[in-house]
Amino acid sequence: MKIVKHVLNSSMQMVFVVSVLVAAFVFAMFQGGQVSWTIFYILLPFGLYSLFLFFYPLSDVKVSREIRTPIVESGGKLIVSLSIRRNSFFPLLYTVVTDKWAEPERFTVTGTAWKRLFLFGFRKEMKWEYEIEPMPRGEHVLEGIEMEVADFFGWVRKKKWVPLRHTVLIFPKTIAFQFAPIETQYDHGTLASPLNIVKDTTLATGIRNYQPGDRVTWIHWKSFARTQTLMTKEFEDRRSQDLLVIMDGRRTEVFEDIVALTASLLKEASKSQAALALMTAGKEIDRYPLIQSDAQLHQALVHLAKIQPAEVAAGLVSDVVNATLVGGSAVVITGNPDWTFLQPIVQSVKSNGTLVCYVVTSKEKEPSPDVVNAIQIAKSRGIHVHLLEEHRF
Repeated sequence: MKIVKHVLNSSMQMVFVVSVLVAAFVFAMFQGGQVSWTIFYILLPFGLYSLFLFFYPLSDVKVSREIRTPIVESGGKLIVSLSIRRNSFFPLLYTVVTDKWAEPERFTVTGTAWKRLFLFGFRKEMKWEYEIEPMPRGEHVLEGIEMEVADFFGWVRKKKWVPLRHTVLIFPKTIAFQFAPIETQYDHGTLASPLNIVKDTTLATGIRNYQPGDRVTWIHWKSFARTQTLMTKEFEDRRSQDLLVIMDGRRTEVFEDIVALTASLLKEASKSQAALALMTAGKEIDRYPLIQSDAQLHQALVHLAKIQPAEVAAGLVSDVVNATLVGGSAVVITGNPDWTFLQPIVQSVKSNGTLVCYVVTSKEKEPSPDVVNAIQIAKSRGIHVHLLEEHRF
């Protein structure tokens, strides 16, 4: 049906142009005056150009797109570059190029950033670059490029659709902060120890000058016999920073801040060589039980880039939390720490280690009475609860 409609529309355009030329010629023939022939000769080049444009093949035009900023965080700038090439020198006048987004209403831009009018002329190549800022977090799809060419008066219009699909992933905005392990354990034991005291004395990595407080068993006696200077063996730290991060995926006004804090915590904890796991409770329970390499961290961040809030989160089950729990500590990031959501987590973590709950709040609004009541209940159950605003991350 669309093809038939397109053919009829194109035919009507050609018929209209021919009719205008024929009418001007007949008028000049019967009128016979200088004015009538002047009108005909003025219309003739415009009419001939319209006819030539009608037969000009737009298949000669090639369009390509390049994403200049492949990695963009929420609120950042996306730069897209388009290139239009052709082989012939046929003059093109009004050429409108539109980069089609699947959800253009999600962007807040001044004017139509993805649409531009070109006066091609005789040139074979045109380039165009546009920017969108700020970009919202999520997965955005560019479906293709639409090109429309028109003559002087819009008598003939030709369109070409180039299916050119690109998926742009906007990652959560991350904030750098100093990561300190919530609970540091030695060989997964039950005694928490400072990092600078716990050493694996079976793995010597070097020697250094003796310092007060060093154990006698750490002295490097061979070096002392040779240099008469006390030197101490250096050992590899053996530490466990096992951490399960649980993100509440329910819809809330601070959902984007919750995602940002979760992503920031994962990035900073991974720099500290922590054994990480991620669980998100949205429409479904998504788990990333092992995040140690850069590829695994990237996979978790991709999930956080795509996640959308759920009206009702899938229920957490203690067995699922236990299966994901990598060690002693768990961090819950939520906007509403109600007991229904926290109970299965508490049951799983209680015997293993520390549970900390970060409640993300808005700068503009005070926490609602329901949230305040939920915080008091969580604290009464032994959960460490901290209220955070974005500027305090």
